[in-house]
Amino acid sequence: MPRPRVLQWTPLALVAAIAVLIGTVALITADDSGDSGQDVRIVARQTGDGRAEVGLQVRDDDHMWGERILPDQRFLAPDSEAGLWRSSSVITVEDADDSDGVDPAAVGLTATAEMRGPAGEPMGAVTIIQGPRGLLIQARLTGVPEGWHGFHIHETGSCAPDFSAAGGHYNPTGIGHGVLHEDGHHPGDTVNIYAHADGVANADQYTVDATLGAGTATLFDADGSAIIVHEAPDSYGADPAAGARIACGVITLH
Repeated sequence: MPRPRVLQWTPLALVAAIAVLIGTVALITADDSGDSGQDVRIVARQTGDGRAEVGLQVRDDDHMWGERILPDQRFLAPDSEAGLWRSSSVITVEDADDSDGVDPAAVGLTATAEMRGPAGEPMGAVTIIQGPRGLLIQARLTGVPEGWHGFHIHETGSCAPDFSAAGGHYNPTGIGHGVLHEDGHHPGDTVNIYAHADGVANADQYTVDATLGAGTATLFDADGSAIIVHEAPDSYGADPAAGARIACGVITLH
């Protein structure tokens, strides 16, 4: 009589099984009126030591997936027995109605960044207007070389002694870079702008990832923030690859 076959679970298969079985789920917080709550999804990966790691992401009111929420107990050993359900430690998910959102007192605030080139030459301005849900960013630039250019919010409100003083991209929560990358994007990741042959670059952008008011994502933290224009376009991937900084402006609140 042939011996029964035993299913062997490799770490990669465990991760795949988790992804297939639990995929994207909806967290329903229905009340008597039948209203539903936020969407959530389970995320999983294989770690370097062969374990499966799971976490949770919550989709906000702007349909953006938030940071991964990682419970303390979230790993499945590579030699775990197949067929047994296991649980993570408890995850507390904040209700959407309890989120901070935009400070109502900030709505209507305006900030500007007077843009200058490496030699101090004027290169136009960027105006930032706080709306009820996010920021409208209006670039009106001159003297920009023709073509596409990376256009970012940077973490420090300084352009002196050179543009490196502005630091890296504005990223208060430590999210990865790139609007097309699975670990992105962070608040400094605005999209590329285009300059015409006459050097004029006019662009309107909108983001819900930063604010002029109070909060974790404020552009007016202890050291402020700045706008940087790069010589090349952003790749939208993990590495910006946008090249040198050709214009800088400190964001100033009116």
